[in-house]
Amino acid sequence: MTLFKAMNMMDKPGLNLRQTRFAEILLLCALAVSPPCLSTAQAAPSAVNQKDPSLADTPGNKSAVTHLKSLSEGSLKIQDGLAQIDSDVLLKVYYFAYSGTPVDYSAILTVNTENIVAPVPVQPSPAQKQTIDKLIAIAKAHPDVTIKVDDIALNAYDQPSHSFEVVNRLFIDGARFYFDNSRYHYVYSGADAFRTLQCTDAKTIAAINSAVENYVHFSMDIVGHVSHAVPKDTALVIDLGKVTLEDAIGETVITQAKP
Repeated sequence: MTLFKAMNMMDKPGLNLRQTRFAEILLLCALAVSPPCLSTAQAAPSAVNQKDPSLADTPGNKSAVTHLKSLSEGSLKIQDGLAQIDSDVLLKVYYFAYSGTPVDYSAILTVNTENIVAPVPVQPSPAQKQTIDKLIAIAKAHPDVTIKVDDIALNAYDQPSHSFEVVNRLFIDGARFYFDNSRYHYVYSGADAFRTLQCTDAKTIAAINSAVENYVHFSMDIVGHVSHAVPKDTALVIDLGKVTLEDAIGETVITQAKP
């Protein structure tokens, strides 16, 4: 029986109690098999955007999914003494480097990109274990790190404080940042010092204000020092040291260091 017929039957006057209940049952059955209901119930889980660690209003990261077959010591890029954390694998490498807990090789290699369906654990090969051990050693030797983010939104210039306020949740104490749907994440300490970006140069102020008025966002290089990891939270703690705000073409507009 179609949904229309079941509803039509409910509207007919003069039905006795048994007939009314029968019509109600038919209506429920029709609803259960109607195409809109089926399409909702069978909706496939959507994949998480690898470029968006953490919350929706948090800036995205320019990283790409780590390809396990190409995982090597060179996967952790070092430039000017700074190691770049730009993937879920490297975040977990740093976590185990500083947590003091036994290394979970499978957890490091398993990328969790689904909202609902749990990923199939990756079983590490002996070669992959050796590579991870080397990466952990490199991470221990390079506590100073950089993380690149984009989609930075600012408020218009505030004359009394001579600064631009960062709109995103990026520098709110306690905000957690992820590269995938696993429990491993990182947090910033000393974030309050970067909620506003100081600027006194008139030309720079005018340029940024123009971008803000036109809803143009910025990118940012964040430099910090890995102080420790918190095993009970599976969190890597990064002490913020310096941020560099860049415009749409990659030019530096503001650099601010920790007071």
